[in-house]
Amino acid sequence: MKRRRLLKACLIALGLWGLGAVALVVLLQQVPPDLPVPHRIESAPQSSSEPSSSEPYLSIPDRMRRGEALASLLHRNGFTAREVHDLAEALSPHMNIRHLRPGDEVEIFYGRDGEVESVEVSRGALETYEVRRETDGWVGERVPVELERREVVRHGKLRGSLFASMGRMGETAALVIAFAEVFAWDFDFYTQSRPGDRFSLVVEKLYRDGELVGYGELKAARYVSGKTDLAAFLYQDPTDKKDFYDRNGKSMRKAFLKTPLKFQRISSRFSYSRLHPVHKRRMPHLGVDYAAPTGTPVYSVASGVVSGISRKGGGGNQVNIKHAMGYTSKYLHLSRFARGLRVGKRVEQKEVIGYVGSTGVATGPHLDFRLVRHGKHVNPLKQIFPPGPPVPDDYMPDFRRKMGVLAGQLNLPARLQLAAAE
Repeated sequence: MKRRRLLKACLIALGLWGLGAVALVVLLQQVPPDLPVPHRIESAPQSSSEPSSSEPYLSIPDRMRRGEALASLLHRNGFTAREVHDLAEALSPHMNIRHLRPGDEVEIFYGRDGEVESVEVSRGALETYEVRRETDGWVGERVPVELERREVVRHGKLRGSLFASMGRMGETAALVIAFAEVFAWDFDFYTQSRPGDRFSLVVEKLYRDGELVGYGELKAARYVSGKTDLAAFLYQDPTDKKDFYDRNGKSMRKAFLKTPLKFQRISSRFSYSRLHPVHKRRMPHLGVDYAAPTGTPVYSVASGVVSGISRKGGGGNQVNIKHAMGYTSKYLHLSRFARGLRVGKRVEQKEVIGYVGSTGVATGPHLDFRLVRHGKHVNPLKQIFPPGPPVPDDYMPDFRRKMGVLAGQLNLPARLQLAAAE
């Protein structure tokens, strides 16, 4: 509070004397070093006319520090416990203040009387929130961020992993993940990709004040590996339904994911006669073993209901999930279960249900994934799952027209571009 009173006294004195911005800096240099130096003068007093009282007089910037909460930042800027509580209450309907990270910006705006008029909180470059002091208390809102969207086309060849290949092009992990997820139902980048594979994409890049701050929509993607040529196009129909579809308007989304985790290798395949690594005799292995580090997240391959959770037996920590079409998926040897998981709980496709481990009879960390259909174990690697709903017939002309433009950008063969435009 001493800092706040000192700042207020400085501002009032400055308003009375009519000093300029330079004098303000000199004056503030005389106060204790822990008082923040003003970031900028929003409206310096003029001798000829007074500025509008509705405009902030100056602002002081700050940043979240490592391990710091918003309350701590406000306290060291002179806010009382009551003010911190009221400000947090005004923000809570619009953002979760616990999600702030080190480096996120907080700017405090002062009026001519030295009182705080508003506080602006920026969570990264894409989210900005403001809390204003009004007669009946603090009022919060999300502030629209002005972004420039630029459509960019990228073409590349696989050298190493997809992450490394796109990284050399200057792209970040966010784009790699978005690209891979489009083909998650049809292609496994961890086992099927090969050096020399080609990829193309059309994506929006977001700029704020001329600086790249993130990605918008991935509009089209193509991946060519040997004889496999996959292409996906984002299409929003007149009812505002938006999804990825292939060249023929079929949904890229399938009922089941191709794999339930990001793994390093398949260490054992589905077999009715496998030499067991522990028992040293041939036994059926009615699943697929995916080797991965302990703690790797394991996803549900499809929406369903948890039908069983076990902590005993050779399978160790195990989760069973019942799905549509008579399928049940099983996940064995988990190190632990996802928080809140229980029998009867509904889970969504790609929701984390546990983490890789080596519980039960296991020689190392891996996931033993099994799939049962109508009571019989089936080979997960050989199942063909139906896709989601296709583009409705009434919208196909619109889809083909828009797809034709994107197909040309992806360097698809001319005959496909012409067919799409017909």
